[in-house]
Amino acid sequence: MPKIKYYYNPKTLRYERTKLSALNIALALVSYLSFGSLFFVGLVIVQNYIVQTPLEKSLRSENAALAYHKVVMASRLSEANRQLDSLKAKDNLLYESLFETKRQPEVSKEDGKEEILMAGLTDFNYWASTIDEKFKELSAKAKNSNSTFRRRASVAKKDLSMLKAVPASQPIENFHVSRLVSGFGTRINPFHKGNYHHDGVDISAARGSKVLAGGEGKVVLVKRSDLLAGFGNYVEIDHGFGYLTRYSHLEEINVRNGQNVLSGQVIGTIGTSGGSIAPHLHYDVIKDGQNLDPIDFMLEGLNSSQYHNLIEVSKKVNQSLD
Repeated sequence: MPKIKYYYNPKTLRYERTKLSALNIALALVSYLSFGSLFFVGLVIVQNYIVQTPLEKSLRSENAALAYHKVVMASRLSEANRQLDSLKAKDNLLYESLFETKRQPEVSKEDGKEEILMAGLTDFNYWASTIDEKFKELSAKAKNSNSTFRRRASVAKKDLSMLKAVPASQPIENFHVSRLVSGFGTRINPFHKGNYHHDGVDISAARGSKVLAGGEGKVVLVKRSDLLAGFGNYVEIDHGFGYLTRYSHLEEINVRNGQNVLSGQVIGTIGTSGGSIAPHLHYDVIKDGQNLDPIDFMLEGLNSSQYHNLIEVSKKVNQSLD
């Protein structure tokens, strides 16, 4: 039962009961609320920092483990990315050395680092185990590839002459994939419209455009003809080791029989001589007397994407120009 308070009233000379005022009520409410708030905060502190449930203990242990292992995993990821970048750089250098052109850059992809580092303990352990296995697999593969390349792909001095004999240059100036009109294999003859075997490739260009030697070699045949059939004006170059290239339907011929030429040297100009329906170069690559697909040799100056497009264009069965 609450105590009743009295005060002495000098006017009435009596003790009278104390009346509650708005101020007193407000002060009382503030006091109660303050005490309640402090009591609640105390309970929260005791609950969170003194009393721990088994679940809280497990979560605190998990957070401590994640905080430690995330630093280790971030270091491993950085090291893996560094080694991958080193391998890519070496691979690009090898590509440029072999094909004398820069490789087309790949589209960058997210490495998933943030997803890994934000994973829970179970997923994080899975990622850690997976990355560790991939890292070991990558290291073993790189070691094996380097060893295999060193054993099998090394070039001895005696092989340099043979490699130089391969006609790998583009046979016209300012070559572009779109200039390839007709490829090697079964095509439609422009005169009788029947199918026949096209022994080379047809490359379109404006009349008078420069025709270039596909590789280093010696001119073994220079032929000029006014007949409206056959190869017309053409040049044959012997590159050694059984390789020979033929350049047909020329307008002008700028080399002589027996002349040594360098890869990319001008040997003539585009024309329509012989059996040709439009200005173009018919280009043949011959090995030991057998015609081969010139697309297999036209690598120099093209990146992987351009060469892939060249192959796709060459496969189209269409009408040739000769």
